[in-house]
Amino acid sequence: MKKILPLISALFVLLSISSCSKDSTTNPDNTTPPTGQWRVHYYWDKKDETSNFSGYTFDFLTGGVLKATKGAVVVNGTWSETSTRFNIDFGADPVLSKINNNWLKTEKSDTFLKLKDDNPAQDDELHFAKI
Repeated sequence: MKKILPLISALFVLLSISSCSKDSTTNPDNTTPPTGQWRVHYYWDKKDETSNFSGYTFDFLTGGVLKATKGAVVVNGTWSETSTRFNIDFGADPVLSKINNNWLKTEKSDTFLKLKDDNPAQDDELHFAKI
């Protein structure tokens, strides 16, 4: 019995180690571009600023390209996604740079994408709705 107990313990440790997997922040199922055209449904930054994005449509394209269009004006940015984050970057554009952030995803579906600032001191939220 004394010889079996260490063997069982060692076997348990080996099984525990082999069943653990490295946590990856990238989830391929969540990095597929949201298809179709989107609009900013809600943007909060200390106050409701949704109207700043009125008339813009957003296309999340493969390769991390994010295209914002308002009339004849097209602004290219980038997007990327992990299982918990959604990053948007429009550089220094005077309007669109307001939504530059490494957002925390709170909801994602075929028709809605809800993001919020991960800093508890900030109450920023950005919601996209499919058009």
